[in-house]
Amino acid sequence: MKRPRGSEVSFLRESLNMRSMIISIYLFIFRIVYQLFCFLPIQEKTLFWMSYGENAMPIHLRLNQRNNQQKQVLIFDERYMRATDCWNVSRKIAYHPMRLITISYHLATSRHVFLDNYIGEFSVSSTRKNTRRIQLWHAAGTLKQFGLTSSKTRSMSTSTQKRFRRVYQEYGDFIVPGMRCAEQFMMPHDLERSHFKAFGMPRTDYWFDEEQRKQKTVELRKQYAKTDRRILLYAPTYREYKETEDHTIQQFEKLAQAGWTILVKLHPTIQALSTYRSSHIHLVDDTYSINDYLLITDVLVTDYSSIPFESCLLNIPAFLYTPDIDTYRQLPGLVDQYPKPLPVRQTERMEQLMDWIMSETILEECRQHMEEFQTSWYDHPPGQAVERIVDHYYGDI
Repeated sequence: MKRPRGSEVSFLRESLNMRSMIISIYLFIFRIVYQLFCFLPIQEKTLFWMSYGENAMPIHLRLNQRNNQQKQVLIFDERYMRATDCWNVSRKIAYHPMRLITISYHLATSRHVFLDNYIGEFSVSSTRKNTRRIQLWHAAGTLKQFGLTSSKTRSMSTSTQKRFRRVYQEYGDFIVPGMRCAEQFMMPHDLERSHFKAFGMPRTDYWFDEEQRKQKTVELRKQYAKTDRRILLYAPTYREYKETEDHTIQQFEKLAQAGWTILVKLHPTIQALSTYRSSHIHLVDDTYSINDYLLITDVLVTDYSSIPFESCLLNIPAFLYTPDIDTYRQLPGLVDQYPKPLPVRQTERMEQLMDWIMSETILEECRQHMEEFQTSWYDHPPGQAVERIVDHYYGDI
């Protein structure tokens, strides 16, 4: 690998310093504006500050059902939430630093604030008395290092790491499937166990509503299901280096020829980069969520994704295909004893992966392992996470 020259290193360092300075100035202004708005009275208003939104949408809908007068505001990330028409809120705001006055106003005056990702502005906006902030997060567990434990964060400046900690301390309550998941998330966020609430994952509730589940299943089976073919869902996670997904997809052609339909759900940031197409290999878009596709999935293949922490609720056999594991161990890093805590098989060889998928004995063994895992990872029976959350924070509204 060619090493960067001294001038290139200097330029990179200067760019990082400039970015850090811009962030500091922005946060300084945000702090002042937020503190001014804190003199205003708190409103009976719920703010959803979302990167993805899947965990928040069911809560939003339930609030509308319980009390149509409940004022709700949505701040969203346009990179990941493009279709916001289904959000029936008082106001929708596409996040941008130039909208800091509007954003800080709603943050300062909302009784409840739900978020599902890291929000840098929290580092300079302390939670007001008699308000609640609730971190819904976007994963039900983790196989990779993140937050304060990732190799990328550990290489950052001390001041940046302190800012991360200030953000995490303002998360308020942190919703998780169960306390085993809380134990995974405590160190990356530098949070005590008391911050975590084992209410479940709201976005999986509809799996256990017969009418909603049937509707989604029928829609998707019309498009992808064939009577003589089973469905494999391939869903690799995001990487911060050159991806290998296209090569993997081409290798799945052997399974397609053996009678499988392959659905490929790529991360939004890399979806446009994949070019491989085949009659039985489909690159699915964002019309449906990955949880929708899981309803018609016979086998799940991923790598370092948290998806199996949810798909276990459907007893779907899951395998981890990791040809780049040595690189990924360096950036961002994997949890100790990977792939634990998941009771799944992991391989770097496509031949071995295909042998497992074609073995009915192994598939049945995997189903049983996932069924056992769900009862240890989820503290409550699935399907009622939204009710538990709304009852806890809103009572009889």
